[in-house]
Order: sequence, then structure tokens, then C-alpha cells
Amino acid sequence: MFKSRRARSIFFLMVFMDNLGTALSNAVAKSMAPNAGILFSGGLDSAVLAFLAKKSGANPRLITAGTEDSEDLAFARKIASELGMELAERVLSPPEIHSLYLRTAKLTGETSFMKIELGLLLLSCCELAQKKGIHLLISGSGAEELFLGYKMHSEKHAASEDLEELRRTELAGLHGKDLKRSEKIATACGVRLALPYLDDAVVAAALAIPAADNFKGGENKAVLRKLARQMGVPESACSRPKRAMQYGSGIHSELQRLRKRKLI
Repeated sequence: MFKSRRARSIFFLMVFMDNLGTALSNAVAKSMAPNAGILFSGGLDSAVLAFLAKKSGANPRLITAGTEDSEDLAFARKIASELGMELAERVLSPPEIHSLYLRTAKLTGETSFMKIELGLLLLSCCELAQKKGIHLLISGSGAEELFLGYKMHSEKHAASEDLEELRRTELAGLHGKDLKRSEKIATACGVRLALPYLDDAVVAAALAIPAADNFKGGENKAVLRKLARQMGVPESACSRPKRAMQYGSGIHSELQRLRKRKLI
């Protein structure tokens, strides 16, 4: 049937990509509900979710938070406009960031600075959702682990380390690592989280594609970027480099100032 091994590989990759696109579309459609919102940074993961939600016929509001001059806020405004979707934003001031940090630490019981600052952003968005009457927030959690988007993944790939087992291990450990904290924050605000990237069919479809394919063409998360481009997601979101949310949102530098003053 196939004239070469390369032709066979290309065919099966096309099949696997089609399966992934179908699974992710179905997962997003299943997640939709009245008064739903999407946690939105204007980056690849959230832009794919927003695009698929609109394609399904739903009209969720996009929810974002960050400092006025932050990269995430700028991208969220730009991509929301390109998608033609409503954006609800929370512009965080220094006193607000301080208050959110203290409340996040108390709510979650976390003592790790990094875990608290990540929780801070979710709390700010969940409070905004609650204010807007949104009871379901769709999150991009799991995409970094599934499509190997962290810097250390790229470093391990460059060192020819085995990433197949690593991503399975990371996915298995997500609940104890991040999701438990996120659920606690959302529940406190009367909000439920939906996680399309962690839908069983999505995970199975993504894991069927070789881990190394996520680094083709010099991009990380190349599989998801390729899928997004095929779907028609705005290119500015498809090509946006990964930036940790605490930096993209602008909160990290403000929290560091608070640490220097021993206020947190």
C-alpha cells in the first residue's frame, strides 16, 4: 500500500492528527454549558479552546487577568478581537496583587511562593467569573504536559532523553501537583472547572503521536501548533512563544517587590 516507510509515517500522522482534532473538538463541545467562560491568556492553548467553543456554536466569555502593561492582557485583547469573542478582563493593581496573594495562601494552605502566585491568577479570574455570573470555567490545564511545552521538555529532547514515559508520568501526577489546588480555589468561588485537554479521548489521541513530533520545525508544542493552524486559529496565537503565566500576566515582578519589602 505504501511506497516507502516515510509515506507510511506521513499517512498515519495525518490519521492521528485528525483523531486529535476530532477528540479535542468533542471535548470542548461537551464542556460547554450556559454561563460558561474560558480562562484566556491569548496564548496557544486557550486560543484553541476559544476557537473550538465558537465553532461548536457556543458563545462563552473569555476571562483574563493581568497588570495593565502585561503581555497576556495585550494578547488576550488582540486574539479575542480576532476571534470576535467577548473578553472580560481584570486589571490587577499592586495592592490587589498583594491582597490576592495573601488570600490565595490562606485558601490553599500552600507555602510555596511559585504555587501561590499561580493560584493567585486563578483566584483573580474565578472571582471575576463569579461577579459576571459565570459558573463554569474551561481551562487549558494539561496542555503543557500533553504536548511537552515547558522549557525543560525542550532541554530533555535536545539531550535525546525519553519523553514518552515522562509525559505519561507528568499527566498522572497532575492532580496532586496542580489540579487539587485549582479545584479548591474554583470551588471557593462557586465555579466549576472543565479540562478538555485532559479528556480521556484527547489524551489517548495525543499520546498516539510520537513525543518527538512536538519539537518539529524548531517550535515546542509543534503538534498542537500544527493542529491549530489547520483549524484556522489566528496565527498570532499559533506562533506565540510559551511564557509562564506569572511572567506573562505581569504579577511576578510585583510579587518580587513585595518579597523584598518582606510584605509576603
